Amino acid sequence: MTDSDTLQVGTTEPAGVINTAINVLASPSEAFNEIAQRPTKLFPLAIILGSSTAVMAWYFSIIDYDWYMDDALSLLSNFSEAQLEGTREVMESMSQTTFRVFGTIGGSISLLVVWLLQSVYLSLASALNGDRFKFTHWFSLIVWTALPYLLSVVGMAVTIALSPNGQLSAYDLDPTTLANLGMQSSNGSVGAVMNSLNLTMIWSITLTVLAYKQWLESSWLKAMSIVLGPYLLIIGVWAYFALA
Repeated sequence: MTDSDTLQVGTTEPAGVINTAINVLASPSEAFNEIAQRPTKLFPLAIILGSSTAVMAWYFSIIDYDWYMDDALSLLSNFSEAQLEGTREVMESMSQTTFRVFGTIGGSISLLVVWLLQSVYLSLASALNGDRFKFTHWFSLIVWTALPYLLSVVGMAVTIALSPNGQLSAYDLDPTTLANLGMQSSNGSVGAVMNSLNLTMIWSITLTVLAYKQWLESSWLKAMSIVLGPYLLIIGVWAYFALA
């Protein structure tokens, strides 16, 4: 496959980061072409990680620390009494300042690690297929297609604003999770999946599938198999242990 085969249009004038951000949400094909030509990363990284860190800093600044510990421990239904006591001791051994620092930056670090793993996986898949796209292209694509996460950030900010007493569970923070949208389960493992998945994540993954199909001019089946493969594997393993 030649370079010209992997791009749907030729080299164009730079669109600019604001236009690219708008196009990711409103006109993805134009955004994907821009990212393929100019795989920038700083703007989406800064705006997503910056806003995520800010909203989590707000959350942990208003949270009732003692209530939060009790709530977190109540969610560990699979833990024995001894394990719960050990977990409580670990949490109580941390100062509130230390706890808030870890809580504030933990989410952003987790996002960055997930993006890096996704990019490494896609770059390895490209290398095996002999495609021209390298890690820098995939990492740029992954962080740009993560922009829908900003809607979750806005939702979390609204939730925090409506909970001034500081008694807000971490599971109730993001209104876009499948659990908070009504997909509840009595099975603890399935419930954890519902609490982990949100609409913006599904949106971002869908954008990545669309980009893969456009960049590589592949079939829908191949694009979905490559991009969704790791997610389906994780969910499958999780479901196996949940239903065993």
